[in-house]
Amino acid sequence: MSEPIFKGVTITRDKVLRALEDFRALYPDDNAYEAWRESENYKYALEFGDRLYPPKYILSMITGISLKEFSGGEQTNQIFQRLGFRVTKKP
Repeated sequence: MSEPIFKGVTITRDKVLRALEDFRALYPDDNAYEAWRESENYKYALEFGDRLYPPKYILSMITGISLKEFSGGEQTNQIFQRLGFRVTKKP
């Protein structure tokens, strides 16, 4: 299966893993990104290891595309799912 492309950027599993590491470095505490965790506007989470991550933010980190330039949701979730990651409804 080919790797997903989002707005001209190829998304690979390695790029996702690097973005997750970068996110953990920026927000080492689970509660550090509390606005996302508490917001009802965000419905999904990328689950990896023992943490939840905001899929749209992670995709933005990978592509360099501003969060304001695309909506998250199903299209974003499918990118991660195609690469073998688990996306769930945010608790």
